[in-house]
Amino acid sequence: MILKPKSNAYLNITLIILGAISFLTGFAMSVKLPVLKPFLSTINVKHLHEWVSYILTFFVMLHLVVHLSWFKSLIKKSNRS
Repeated sequence: MILKPKSNAYLNITLIILGAISFLTGFAMSVKLPVLKPFLSTINVKHLHEWVSYILTFFVMLHLVVHLSWFKSLIKKSNRS
């Protein structure tokens, strides 16, 4: 099942945005810079990080399912060689 290029682009953009949020919230929790203290106290970064990561995992699995035919063709090509 391969999506149309426009739908595939939306999926990729969603993955990039969610990945960036997950990375930045994880970084903010681990470094704990004084500059980030107001940001960290305003929102619950740990819960945001967890939920964004769950959603990111779902979209990564969706991305793999969407490109399953590509993986199959890649395996067939490697078996011929």
